[in-house]
Amino acid sequence: MVKTKSFLSNLLLALVILGIAICLIILTFAVTMESIYEPKPQQQLILKIHSITMSGLNVSCFLTETRWNVTMLFVNRNSMLEMSIHSFESSLYYNHNNPISCAAVEAMHLGPKKQRLVEMQFNRAQCGEEQPYVNDWVLERIRKDEIKGEMSFAVGMKLRVLYRTGILEWNYNLNPHCPKLHMQLVPSTGNGGIIFEHPKKCLVTPL
Repeated sequence: MVKTKSFLSNLLLALVILGIAICLIILTFAVTMESIYEPKPQQQLILKIHSITMSGLNVSCFLTETRWNVTMLFVNRNSMLEMSIHSFESSLYYNHNNPISCAAVEAMHLGPKKQRLVEMQFNRAQCGEEQPYVNDWVLERIRKDEIKGEMSFAVGMKLRVLYRTGILEWNYNLNPHCPKLHMQLVPSTGNGGIIFEHPKKCLVTPL
């Protein structure tokens, strides 16, 4: 009877030690795999603007009738990770830092080494009930640029991106910015645009 209890005690202790050893092995494996596959988010997502067009520019109406269409390429350059981008709102800036309009973009999925061309429509309806406030001096500068026939914009956005491979996944907040989008205007029409011969690459930085 004593030998039986001793055997059971030793067996229980061995099982506990074995369980701890297995947990440590699994934990070590998970940490190793995560360190191997963990992405550098700003290097995995590439954004390029192919074109930007504008129609209905009317400073007298505080830009409420103006529409901008931006064609942007989203690229997942990683060969092992899939990427899910949550729906987001993008802002259009006049001269890099003065918000004048916004666009709502639906969620998207990019598999490894995949890309998607997205058309972002900036207009009053996309902004919802609250519109960006445009200072009078900004409107005056836009009016002068319209007369000159050229204008400069920038596009900014805040992204929530999920990277996944197998059971491993990572969430990141990214802050892409696409500066120096110089546009030529058609005189007296309120319309303009540019198609880049070489797509304009955006800067992608973590928040």
